[in-house]
Amino acid sequence: MCDDIYRNLKELYELFSCVKPIGDDDVRQIWIEVARGPLDAFGDYEEYKESGEVESPEDFEQLWRANYPEMAKWYQFQTAKFRDELYFYFDRKLILSIDLKKVIEDSKPGWNLDYIKQFTNWLLERINDETEKLRKDLVSYNLYIQQNLPFTKRFGRIRRQDFWDILGDETIRPDIGLGQELIEKLKQAVNWTKDENTTLLHEMTAEEFYRICEICYDANGYFKNQNKTLSAREKYLSMSDGRDAGLRDIAADSPMDFSEWFHCDSAQGAHPWEICRGGNSTHISLYVAPKDGLWCIRLAGSSISRVEETVRMAVALYENDIPFELSNAEEIVRMICGTDLIGIVPDTVIPRYCHSMFPKEDRINDFINLGYEETVQAIISKAFWYPLDMIELDCKTI
Repeated sequence: MCDDIYRNLKELYELFSCVKPIGDDDVRQIWIEVARGPLDAFGDYEEYKESGEVESPEDFEQLWRANYPEMAKWYQFQTAKFRDELYFYFDRKLILSIDLKKVIEDSKPGWNLDYIKQFTNWLLERINDETEKLRKDLVSYNLYIQQNLPFTKRFGRIRRQDFWDILGDETIRPDIGLGQELIEKLKQAVNWTKDENTTLLHEMTAEEFYRICEICYDANGYFKNQNKTLSAREKYLSMSDGRDAGLRDIAADSPMDFSEWFHCDSAQGAHPWEICRGGNSTHISLYVAPKDGLWCIRLAGSSISRVEETVRMAVALYENDIPFELSNAEEIVRMICGTDLIGIVPDTVIPRYCHSMFPKEDRINDFINLGYEETVQAIISKAFWYPLDMIELDCKTI
């Protein structure tokens, strides 16, 4: 069984080698349009009726259409090679790989070898059909993809204000949440922090760090409904990540103890600066670091879900004459004013950490999937869509 799968994959790679590779590792890719199957391929009506899922043939057809609403689905197929290993991707997911020096062993726990063999048979047949079309008329092939590939599979960008206008109150509106007065104060704070003389502190202690954190917390009213008064340290311990590498245990008022703690091995790789815990991209951090014999503070938190909090913190630090830097300051200003760009990524891509997928000059810091809501067509019409990569034939292999 595995010998058949191995041969299918090896033949598939060789067949697909007529496509010109892009980037490193001989990456080749193509789009496959798969038509929705007939109703009888969905299942047996009598079985569905017996199980109580449907009561009539009309119910059965409605269930089929609900599960497969589109007439066709599009999938991206890719291959790559690294040393003697061949890799096969389907919809951006690695599905199989083979080592050219050995055949897959039959004893693969959890593998449904019958299904894998059927799938590789189907895939081999489809890629054969697609490459035939490519060889026959490359221009028409690319034109068909340009005209028919769904926008849910493409990269685009949309101005945030246009996105706001389309979704209205159904999306996060930091411009409304903050108000114009706070936005103008943030702009003043950003200009103020451009002066290097306003971004350094002469000394740092744990107590001073807690005090600065407290200014940030109080700016957002995190503890305004508390029944008891908390110290700055208690507020930090309540809101922070918790992995402070012993910061809470050092002498609070000693610059020397803070410096020794900062440079000790146990503090490296810890999370003392995550002053508002959250996910990988949704926490807020207040970093402290030595610089030229002094100390600098950097506030970071530019996710759309937390940016209002970050802005209030930045304004509070500015109003309290606390020297600091704001990470992605210009991007944050543009975000809360609605003048930045939101990156639209395919539905197979999680809309996080997608910066490298867009041109640097677009300065995109926030990402979304297109989705399937009623507003999709309006977003499509307002967005800019990046050109698709043209599929080319590799003159070395054809």
